[in-house]
This record gives sequence, structure tokens and C-alpha cells, in this order.
Amino acid sequence: MASSETNQALWLSSYDEPLSIKELPIPEAVSGTVVIRILGMPLTAVAHLFHTGKLPSNIKPPYVPGPNAVGRVHALGPDAIHLKLGDLVYADCTVRGRDDPDVMIMAGHLFGPGPESQKLGQAWRDGSLQQYQRLPLENVYRLDQQRLLGELAYTPAMLTSIAYYSVAGGALLEAAGLTIGETVIIGPCGGAFGGLAVELALAIGANVVALGRSEDKLRMMKQKLNNNPLLTYVVMTGDQTADTAAILKATPEGHGANVYNDWTPGGFPAPLFLSAAVGTLKQGGRIILSGGAQGAPDVSYFLFMIRSLSITGKWMCSRETLFKVIKMIEHGQLKMGTETGSKYTVFPMEEYEQAAKHAAENGAWRQYTVVVPNPE
Repeated sequence: MASSETNQALWLSSYDEPLSIKELPIPEAVSGTVVIRILGMPLTAVAHLFHTGKLPSNIKPPYVPGPNAVGRVHALGPDAIHLKLGDLVYADCTVRGRDDPDVMIMAGHLFGPGPESQKLGQAWRDGSLQQYQRLPLENVYRLDQQRLLGELAYTPAMLTSIAYYSVAGGALLEAAGLTIGETVIIGPCGGAFGGLAVELALAIGANVVALGRSEDKLRMMKQKLNNNPLLTYVVMTGDQTADTAAILKATPEGHGANVYNDWTPGGFPAPLFLSAAVGTLKQGGRIILSGGAQGAPDVSYFLFMIRSLSITGKWMCSRETLFKVIKMIEHGQLKMGTETGSKYTVFPMEEYEQAAKHAAENGAWRQYTVVVPNPE
């Protein structure tokens, strides 16, 4: 438990050394900032790769890692208007330059290219694997505690999945501009982000074709989503011609799709299903890259030209989109309780190594690993 004077944090001193507990001062809330008492932060399946330098983050140690969190307001700068002490909040680590919003970082997780990003990162270096974190006021979102903790009986650990929904929201609500009645292909959809993109697209009212390699997992997804008639799936074989034909057949009346949203996880050299999916897109189709593939996509120049296709990369989401996602959760359009089959495994900070191992081995749809710096 946090004391009134200290702030225990997980400290990354080097990418060659394991994280260790370090006592830091509790940050001060100056103008334009809020200090959050962290109740839970989500640990992704690739967190250990970032924390060991195997995936690039552009952050030079030492620092406190960890993006995004759920917590309570501990202290406020004098210019805070809406937030109040003790409020239940979601803390978004996506920090933008106030005098240049084109410069963007993820505090404690990932800095962008160039000296401007490094400069912004020095001001907001530390992430959420600590008991108290300071963030810009605009990065903290008040949650409806009565609705979420009371009526819906969620816990702060469950609410950390807002982090995953927000990334899917950036891809589909924002970059794709997906609307009711459109058709979107999503793949791979077995991971935390791709699976929630399927949920979000169905909540919008879109037709969804989910792609994956495991028929058992795809069938289970459809069952857990109440056999939603808007959802179909295709088991990918690796034969591009056959896979393209199967995806096209799965779209409404075999007429193709408006959007392909790619969620290839980090560590893969290229998007897994893009080459097969792109051939099923309609005129003016949109491709949204949201995953972590390290290499260049292999796509047909001619097909892009003749069908007027567009391709967009999307990293995180805007403040407006995050508000929409939170409202969809509060209104029950997106569900995260254990009754949905979601599983939340919680670890204290002292058991970070076990938590990281668990996250790497269980990084599937509706399987969440949560680190809790302050139990509530």
C-alpha cells in the first residue's frame, strides 16, 4: 500500500537488467497537471519485449515503464475545473505537444522519431508502473463510478481494458470512419486488440468478417458474441488465392468489403493477412494498419490505383474518440464483465516478472493481465 510520503515504482535502469522496485517522491500537481493514485494498469503480451529492448521504444533508460491506467485523483493543479479529488479516472498515456500536437509520445512506453519527441518525452518520461503518476490534465478522463462500479459491478482492474478498446476506437471510429451497414474485415482477431476491434465494429452496426488461423478460436468468438448475425469468420490457410476467395464469399452477398483493419502483432516481419484481404476491397476501400509488424506491406500497386484504395496507419486515438469509447462502455454497448467470458488476472507490482510471463503466454482476446500498484 502507498504511504503518504513515498511512491513505489518499477524502475527500468537498463534494457539488460530486470525491473526493480524503487522509492520515488510523489509527484507534485502543478498547473496543467493531475496526479493519479494508480489502481491498475494493463500489461500487454509484448510488454516484456519493450522492457528488454527487443521491441524499439526510443526511450533511453532509466525510467518507469507502463502505458495507461485506471486510478483516482490524488492531487490537482490549480487550474483544474472538471476533475475533483477522489474521482475515478482513466489515465491515457498518449501525450501531445501543447504547442505542436503533431508531436506525440506514449509516456513510459514509446516515443516518436526526432528531437521534438525526445524533448516532450523528457517532460513526461515515466509511465504507470508506480503508485502515483503525474499526467497532463487533458490526458485524464472522469469515469461514471456509480454506473461502472455500482450498476455494472465492474472493478478498477476490469476498467483497464479501456486501454485496448481505445486503440480499436482509433482504428475504426477515427481512421476508418466506419459506419453502420458497412463491411469491415479484421485480422488477425485472436489477440486483445483485434478481438475488441471485432466487438467495437459490431457495436457500430457494421458487418464483420473476422480472420484467424484457428477455427476453434473463431467459432468460440462467434459463440461468445451471441452468434451475432453480422459476424462471419474465415480460417486462413496461407494460400493467398484461396484465402481471398474465402474472404470475398464471407462478405454480404459476396460483394466485398469497405475496410480492412490489420492487427498483426509485434515481432512479425510483415502484415499476416493483408495481401489476401486487399483483393476483396470495394472501390474506395480503406486499409487501416494498427498492429506492430516490423516490415513493409506487400500489396499490388495496380490494385490500389484501379480501385482507388487508401492505406492509413493509426496509432492510438484522439481525445474525442476516447470520450466516445468510454460512453459506449458506460452505456453498455461495449461489455467487459466476467459474464462475457473475460478473464482478469491481477498481480501486485512486486510480482511483475510473473505478470509479464503470464501476459506473454495469455495475450488473447478477453484475457487480461493487470498490475495493481495500489489495491482498493
